[in-house]
Amino acid sequence: MAANDGKLEAAFRRIAVICALTVVVLALANHLPHEAVHVFSRSDQLAVMHLALELLAVTVAALVTATAWHSLDRSNTSFTKILLYGFGVVMGLDFLHAFSFEGMPPLFSTPGMQLAIFFWFCGRVAELGTLVALAWGLRLPFRQAAWLALAGLTIAALYLLAEFEGGLLPRLYVPGVGATALTGYIDQALAAAGFVLAVLLWRRAIAAGDERLALLSASGFFIGVGQVAFAGGPSPEGQLAALGHLCKLVSYGFIYRATFAYCVEAPYRQLALSEQVNREQQAQLGAMFASVPAAAAQFDTQLRCRLANPSFGETLGQPAQHVIGLQHSEMLPAEWLEPMNGAMYRALDGDHAEVDFVARSRGGETRHKSAVVTPIRAADEEGVLGILAMVFDRTERERVQQQLVASLTEVGELRAALDAHAIVAFTDARGVITRVNDKFCAISQYEREELVGATHRIINSGHHPPAFFQNLWRTISAGEVWNGEICNRAKDGSLYWVYTTIVPFVGEDGRPVQYIAIRADITRRKLAEQSVERMAFYDALTELPNRRMMVERLRAAERGCEQTGHHAALLLLDLDNFKEVNDTLGHDRGDDLLRQVAVRLGRCVRQIDTVARVGGDEFVVILNDLSQNEDDALAQVTGIAEKARGTLGLPYHFDEVTINTSSSIGIVVFNDAAARHNDLLKRADMALYRAKAQGRNRISVFDPPLEAEVLARASLLADLRDALPNGEFLLYFQPIVDRDTAVIGHEALIRWRHPSRGMVPPGDFIQAAEQTGLIFEIGQWVLEAACAQLKAWSTHPVASRWTLAVNVSARQFKDHDFVAKVMQAIQDADANPRLLRLELTESMFHVDLQQTIEKMEALRALGVRFSMDDFGTGYSSFSYLRQLPLDQLKIDRSFVDDVTLDTSDAAIARTILSLANTMALQVVAEGVETDEQFEFLRNHGCNAFQGFFFGRPSPVPAGLEALPQLPAREAVTSGR
Repeated sequence: MAANDGKLEAAFRRIAVICALTVVVLALANHLPHEAVHVFSRSDQLAVMHLALELLAVTVAALVTATAWHSLDRSNTSFTKILLYGFGVVMGLDFLHAFSFEGMPPLFSTPGMQLAIFFWFCGRVAELGTLVALAWGLRLPFRQAAWLALAGLTIAALYLLAEFEGGLLPRLYVPGVGATALTGYIDQALAAAGFVLAVLLWRRAIAAGDERLALLSASGFFIGVGQVAFAGGPSPEGQLAALGHLCKLVSYGFIYRATFAYCVEAPYRQLALSEQVNREQQAQLGAMFASVPAAAAQFDTQLRCRLANPSFGETLGQPAQHVIGLQHSEMLPAEWLEPMNGAMYRALDGDHAEVDFVARSRGGETRHKSAVVTPIRAADEEGVLGILAMVFDRTERERVQQQLVASLTEVGELRAALDAHAIVAFTDARGVITRVNDKFCAISQYEREELVGATHRIINSGHHPPAFFQNLWRTISAGEVWNGEICNRAKDGSLYWVYTTIVPFVGEDGRPVQYIAIRADITRRKLAEQSVERMAFYDALTELPNRRMMVERLRAAERGCEQTGHHAALLLLDLDNFKEVNDTLGHDRGDDLLRQVAVRLGRCVRQIDTVARVGGDEFVVILNDLSQNEDDALAQVTGIAEKARGTLGLPYHFDEVTINTSSSIGIVVFNDAAARHNDLLKRADMALYRAKAQGRNRISVFDPPLEAEVLARASLLADLRDALPNGEFLLYFQPIVDRDTAVIGHEALIRWRHPSRGMVPPGDFIQAAEQTGLIFEIGQWVLEAACAQLKAWSTHPVASRWTLAVNVSARQFKDHDFVAKVMQAIQDADANPRLLRLELTESMFHVDLQQTIEKMEALRALGVRFSMDDFGTGYSSFSYLRQLPLDQLKIDRSFVDDVTLDTSDAAIARTILSLANTMALQVVAEGVETDEQFEFLRNHGCNAFQGFFFGRPSPVPAGLEALPQLPAREAVTSGR
């Protein structure tokens, strides 16, 4: 391109120099005295020299016409039509002008300067008109012959007009006087037109870089110079007249040069370029064939080897050139010949054939081979010129993906063989598709005519970002091979995946001149990979992102906050009492509920947010792009959280089943990447735990004090896990008395004596033990210690009659081995089971009442008695009270506190006493602290009492101060 630009600039400079020199010559000639220089001294010399110059001009005009008639470039016939007509007219008018000049013999008419000048002006007008039509690309219809004939008719018409209607023409010359003023005006007008046209054409030539326009501009310039010379000369024999004729010849010369360049030089240059490209393609084909990653050979119709690549020779153990010319039976090993023989003959019949076989390598190793034999057809597709055989080593195919390299060549035989196995497209250096094979049309669903001339944007799916294709073009533009997977879109809108290899072909200047893209359809594999990826990143039940995807989205949210300064939020939520749905309605209905929850959550958030299921009934919501102001961001979050909580609290209808549930939500708001995703999840979990602890069905926002609270709880749990192995638990005993305040039993109460925390109240650790499952071990320890204490009391005359009450947690009681563990504790301690009383709460009877009754009956058969603790604080149904094998009710202290002050509490206490009396149940009043409470309850029929009024819990039971006490830990150990 740079060389061509240099040549063009040199041509422009030459033209400019010639024009400048002509102006200098015109100026010098104009300054010479008109009488001083007479080019022709006699009239006969003038006529002869004038005739010679004009015939030379006619000859050049004839050359222009002939060159245009025989033009080799048929792509723009309007150009040649304009030249045929325009210069056909110019040639004829110049001929008439030459023989109409004064002093010429009367061949056509009587010679005279009037006719000569008329034909001269007509010729110049025709020349200028031709230049205008050429410059502006006038489109002409009809054939060339018609325009040449029209030129002849135009010449005849002008001749007849001048010859027979000369009186109609304006007076251009007066004999004895010379040219008229009109002639001078016409000269000046033609000169001005020539110069204007020259300027316009020169500017267009510079802008377009078109040498042809520059030549036409120079022609217009010389027309103008010639007419200036004629206008300035007083006589036809002067130096200016001679210069005018010479300028006309030069003008014709420039037009002839432009015509020759367009009609002859350019087609020959294009032909030479095509031959060069063909040679390069032939060389590329040979190189591609040699680099095919398989053993490949071409055979003629007699099955003689005509071409073999190095891999084929290497596979056979000899140089490739040694097998050329050999019959296939002479060159192929016996293990190859038998399976391939039939395939090769089928290919000669025009059929594609494939065959698998086993052969041994030169080292004796067994190798699996796969041979593909395909016919090489003639260009007309009617005959077979030979066959192409390719042998692949299938042993290595599982590890190394083969790349099929197709050829870019006009030799259709080998290209047809490659086309049978790959999706192939050829493009030019700009990426415009120049050729595609049938497989490309089939997979893209476009016709070949729709693809050729377009770019690959026609199948762009939009799946890949612009940077993907920028990297692709950067690679192949540098002359490097590109490999990768691309998702394309077919004409019907469906997507398909191809593994693509793009091979650039580099020209002599080191730049790619064309590309070949070889593709393999991998749509099925990509769909399988996408399915696997979806299973890896999405929850199968709800189709929401899973924990792994959620973590990626959370990291992206952290980065986004850091970049934009906006806040984001993490919401952790779960369903309250979801386990009850699974336990009562089944896991299928629980799955249905989770799906509906996922749908409802999706409707509560924006498209930029994320809803994920991280396990069980636990969901995570990531809110992005919140306000930069923390208070505003918190308001946005709480609004969305309340909306979600309200939406999830609406009834769920499934067939004939309606489920009512609620949700608890923990929230953490953040605006930078300083807090890692694990910390954010922990904080959200802390907030969720607080929402649960506050009664559920609510939202809770994380704050720093909450983290301190949770850390303290974690520390407590760590110490709690070590408490039992370290012997830090103690049993305290609170007395239970009769109406006469005589001790009839005790309630065993656990205490935790920590070496640094001191005495830890049960309220600080029992709930944590329930939630973590430590209650199973702790509860069993209490049960075993209580049985051991009963055994220790059994030898005392008073204490041997005391009962001992033990509280049992709901989780402990639901343990399917609970009955067996109680029996084992009684048996190990050899305790009297009739003195052991297990205290249960009302909440234990709300779920699976029948199983609860069965457990109680099994232990009652052994002698164990049951008491309902905190009676009256829950939902107490008379129907299930009648079913339960209870022996005792304990009035909760909340009713006892104000029994002498609040009429409602007094009425409840009397009702419980009356109900127990009706059902023959014993009653124990808890929390008795004053004599007034004691008297009121005793007067209304209560027979057993417990509270600070009778004694506080202590490690030594009341009335046994002097009795040696068996330590609880020792009792458990010895009992075992």
